[in-house]
Amino acid sequence: MRQPVFTEALKILDGKFYNLPFHQERIFRTSKTFFAKPTSVDLSEGDIPPEYRNGIVKCRIIYSDHVMGLEYQYYKFRIIRKLKLVVDDSIDYSFKYADRHNIDNLLSQKYDCDDILIVKNGCITDTSFSNVVFRNDSGLYTPASYLLAGTKRRLLLEQGVIQEKEIKAEDIKEYSRLYIINAMIDLEDNVSLDTSDLI
Repeated sequence: MRQPVFTEALKILDGKFYNLPFHQERIFRTSKTFFAKPTSVDLSEGDIPPEYRNGIVKCRIIYSDHVMGLEYQYYKFRIIRKLKLVVDDSIDYSFKYADRHNIDNLLSQKYDCDDILIVKNGCITDTSFSNVVFRNDSGLYTPASYLLAGTKRRLLLEQGVIQEKEIKAEDIKEYSRLYIINAMIDLEDNVSLDTSDLI
């Protein structure tokens, strides 16, 4: 039986790994679930290629029961102006699989929007590449019904910056703005859009 393959994306800022312990923990938890022993991923800032030690860089780890590859590339923020709500009540992305065919299939429904916002059993989850945070007058809230437990989401929850809340599709009108967050994107980066632009 072919072993599953997973990925982990880490932010490098000016030659330093960002939020590294959370990523190592997720790799440990994932590999412990699927393999006889946890996959060992030893990352040192000294291993970052010299040409990727300035600015914002994405480090992508591909692994199964061993590390299969490391990829580096300079990161460019995506422009998100519109999100298409798509429904999939059976989707499961609890682990960060390299095979994203289920999400890619949903992406085919985005039409002229920039990405999708996935609705599962009536509840808001994630976009195709991120967790989300909603803002209203009372604060910042992330859906309790996420698909992937993102490292940035976890950090912001632990810091008390955001709160977890069940957010149904019909609740969107109670919020004014949606923020995209993932390992590469902070709240302060303001990759966001008005909730009126959720189609």
